[in-house]
This record gives sequence, C-alpha cells and structure tokens, in this order.
Amino acid sequence: MMQEVTSVMAVNADPDADRPESPGPCEADSGVDKSKLFLPLFLQNQRRLYAYILTLLPNRADADDVLQEASLVMWDKFDERAPPGDFTAWGCRIAYFKVLDCYKKSQRRRLLFSHKMLERIAETAVEQSATLQLDARREALESCIERLRPADRDLLARRFVEGATTQSTAVALGRSVDAVYKALAKIRQALFDCVSRTLAREGQR
Repeated sequence: MMQEVTSVMAVNADPDADRPESPGPCEADSGVDKSKLFLPLFLQNQRRLYAYILTLLPNRADADDVLQEASLVMWDKFDERAPPGDFTAWGCRIAYFKVLDCYKKSQRRRLLFSHKMLERIAETAVEQSATLQLDARREALESCIERLRPADRDLLARRFVEGATTQSTAVALGRSVDAVYKALAKIRQALFDCVSRTLAREGQR
C-alpha cells in the first residue's frame, strides 16, 4: 500500500506534469522545487503516518484509503517556501481530519470512539511519536540481537527469562552482580546504537 501512495505522490510531484507554460508569480519567485523538498520528507515519515492512522482506524483497508487521501492533501498544502517545522505532526493533523471523514462516511464513529475520545487519542499519538515506530523498532531490535556475540545473547536470555533477576543471573553464571550489571549495560547501549543506525538508514527516525 505504501508503495502505491508513493507512486501517486511521485506522479503528483512531477514538476512537468500539467504545468502551465508560464509559471505564476509565486512559483517563479520561489526558486525552490517543491517536489525535491516534499518527497524526501514524505518518504521519511510515511511509515509513522501510517502507524498513526492505524491507531485511529484498526481496519487496514480504511487506513490505506486515509493515507492516500491525506498524502494528496499534504502535497496540495505543502509550501516549499515555508515547510512545516514538524512534518510528522503536521501530516498527522491532516490525517486526523481524514480519519474523521472516514468515520462520518461509514457511519461507524459512534461504534468506536466519541469525537472527544478520538481527539484525545490523536493528540496522544502525536505527543508520543516514538510509539509510532514500535513495529520498525521491534524488527530492528530483533535483527540487532541476532548480531550480538553468542555469550551476550546467552546473558540476555538468562536475565530476561521469567522470574530472573540480575542477582540470580549472576549466581547462575558464577559472576558478580556488578559484573553482570555492567555487561548488561554495555549490551543495552550496543543494541540502542544498532537500532538507531538501522532506523536512520531506513529513514524511520
């Protein structure tokens, strides 16, 4: 679905598509290619926007439609001379109103959330934008754990088995609590760095 939206955006962002022979004053004066600013921002935040929509619309078919409609509105409203400071929050706000339209059209809003509750959920999702990346972070974390040394993976598995503590793990391994604590801290930092690099490469941050 996201590839379809990207394709639609690429067509609408084509600087030669349906362009009048003589550009208007604003277009001529800006000296900035709108597509070169908008598309990278949209692609970087597309997964977050979709995850945000899914917090409000559990039905993926509806979420797909809303993402496509919202992306077109974002393109229309995007001002290359004054781009939004927080692209994700700006896009989520546009998507929120498209979600409302979806509920009104399907006449199912009362069965799910009241308008006030929906507004609160939307606000919370934007405020806690990091949670919008949970799926991507989980996948990245699993990949990073696989890259750990076998001894480090074994330590994590022992420590986070149900009922285990740092002290019980240290006893099982015949190591001091302090040594296990420091080893776990190093592993956590290594995983954090690995996940951050992975998300940055994939444009998920």
